[in-house]
Amino acid sequence: MTITALIQKEFNRLRSDRRTLILLFFIPMILIIIFGLTTGVGPTKFFTAAIISRDEMPTYENFPSNSSEYDNVFISIMEHNTTTWDLYRFFNGTNSGEYNQAVNRCFYLLKNDLIDVFIILPQNFSESIVNNSNPLLIYYIDGSDKSAVGAVEVALQEPIALFRVETGMLENFTIMVPHLEYGVPSWESQLLNYSLSLILPIIIIGTTMNLTSLSIVSEGPLPRMLITPTSKRDILLSKLIANTVIMIMQATEIFVMTSFFGLFSLGSLFAFYLVLILIGFSGVAIGLFISALSPTEQGANQMYLMLFIVMIIFSGTLLPVKSLGGARFLADFLPISHGAALITDITLRGLSLNLEHALSILLISVIFLILAYISYKIKKLEV
Repeated sequence: MTITALIQKEFNRLRSDRRTLILLFFIPMILIIIFGLTTGVGPTKFFTAAIISRDEMPTYENFPSNSSEYDNVFISIMEHNTTTWDLYRFFNGTNSGEYNQAVNRCFYLLKNDLIDVFIILPQNFSESIVNNSNPLLIYYIDGSDKSAVGAVEVALQEPIALFRVETGMLENFTIMVPHLEYGVPSWESQLLNYSLSLILPIIIIGTTMNLTSLSIVSEGPLPRMLITPTSKRDILLSKLIANTVIMIMQATEIFVMTSFFGLFSLGSLFAFYLVLILIGFSGVAIGLFISALSPTEQGANQMYLMLFIVMIIFSGTLLPVKSLGGARFLADFLPISHGAALITDITLRGLSLNLEHALSILLISVIFLILAYISYKIKKLEV
């Protein structure tokens, strides 16, 4: 059979596989509609705090004035003047019993995600301001989310800065207000745009791998075709071409759907579309490798699932790439991590196509295609 006839045969086979086509085209559409109809949930987050004041406890030695006027100033700023904070509750610890009870209550609130941080104003808080010395703030943050820790610490600079302005403590002082250099405008679909780099590579890789992972191992006539002059190379090439065309149709659908539901991109839309195709091509290549290597359909399904889970875990979407240590090479050898970086750079940072990431995806695809050809070449098929 000629290569054209093989491609035509592959299209006919794909057209009859309705389950795979539904998975390929309708699942991305449904997910994009869901994300596109939601609003908010960008990184501009409002934090919630509780405050425990020990300022009314008497002080001695270097703090004889026993002032307690400035804790109310700080509490008022946290409650009314900040743009990123909401005050959940204020506790006044006038003695050790009240203070310990308040601390236990705040730990409960922190553990149950009712607050993001609780702040303790120490015994000599107001006295430190009266004596023109730096006041001490003690705060407790839930350390289970490392990224949230950094965000809370930066956001705390705003009420501290406003408080120091209010009290005139400006000497050798720099005001820091949290600011996002790159962000999706509030009138755009924030959840959709901030999640693109996470959901699109996973959707495209997962569906295109599923599209091709059974294309060789499940097709019965292939062994008989090898009796004819048809070569394994032609068979593999026809499947690559046909499935790539289907993948481009899926990438086009995703591009149109995300644009319709408020795609926000500071960079080139053409570069964004090209990245979708590159990611999809890598999924096609990996799926062909799975199908060429696996002896049975069950084995192909198991290998697909196992490889897809590994790709998600080591892609940088669940675990930061920098935290992978010696396993970082896995992230570099997986297309999802490169695809996520490309989408973020183009849509949120307005950068041009990063050739290093793009060529990495292309190289990964070529490697899997070579492995697929070698696996299929040495694979013994019974006629």
